[in-house]
Amino acid sequence: MIYSGEITNAVTELNCGFYTYRVEPVYLAGYDADKIFKRLKEKMNNGEVFDDEDFAGLALAPLMSGKQSRKEKIKEAIYYAKQGETVTAEKTVAILYTLADKFLKGIELQEIKEVVAMTRLGQMIYDDGVEKGMEKGMDRMAMLTSQLLKEKRLDDLQKATEDKEYCEQLMKEYNIT
Repeated sequence: MIYSGEITNAVTELNCGFYTYRVEPVYLAGYDADKIFKRLKEKMNNGEVFDDEDFAGLALAPLMSGKQSRKEKIKEAIYYAKQGETVTAEKTVAILYTLADKFLKGIELQEIKEVVAMTRLGQMIYDDGVEKGMEKGMDRMAMLTSQLLKEKRLDDLQKATEDKEYCEQLMKEYNIT
């Protein structure tokens, strides 16, 4: 069981009569995120590639102790994770975003969203959204075109392709959402 930097002592055993459940606690308060960031900065400056252990440390850094706020640890960890171009690097960014979503609210979460948006993962998420939006728009237009052709409303079809507002008006007329 992994405990974040604020937790330094927890129940590790639960006796339920016939069964006793035990967990091995890992208290991240004993680990310093600042040391991880310092080591990775040195590796980066020396042109060294981050390994899986480095990415594991980055994924847990926001839960560790250190001088920075949790938000700042998440931002810095994302910065270092973005230096990698592997699946592990992308997964680390995803983990960090999940931690941000759990622990941060409002403006702080928006800051992290902007940092993630500058990553390859953020770009992939954005591209998927654009693609799905385009597909939906094409499906709607195909439905409208089909309806107008059935009714031989060729002038309306022509106008719908040239006038966005008129197109939306026709979509409403035919209940195409």
